[in-house]
Amino acid sequence: MYSKKDMQANSPKSQKFYSLINQTEKKSALDFSYWELKILYQINNKNFKDDFEKNFVNLALLSKHNIDRKKMLRIFYLRNIPRFSKEVGDIILVN
Repeated sequence: MYSKKDMQANSPKSQKFYSLINQTEKKSALDFSYWELKILYQINNKNFKDDFEKNFVNLALLSKHNIDRKKMLRIFYLRNIPRFSKEVGDIILVN
């Protein structure tokens, strides 16, 4: 079992788990915890900039009815605005 803390570390263990969850993307497309794990890994691994934006938007869209997650994503976006494109900002900041 992997924890969120494991995913945030840049280690062989987290790389192995990331490759495993990438293989199940089609089965997990509507699971916001799946997208959350991918984002946690990609935050510390800057090699995935394009994928990070796409995954962040997917998580935001799936979390739009969960007020706590929506707030968390908005705060993360506001703290990291230079990391995102204008299109992502438009999606996140929509009421």
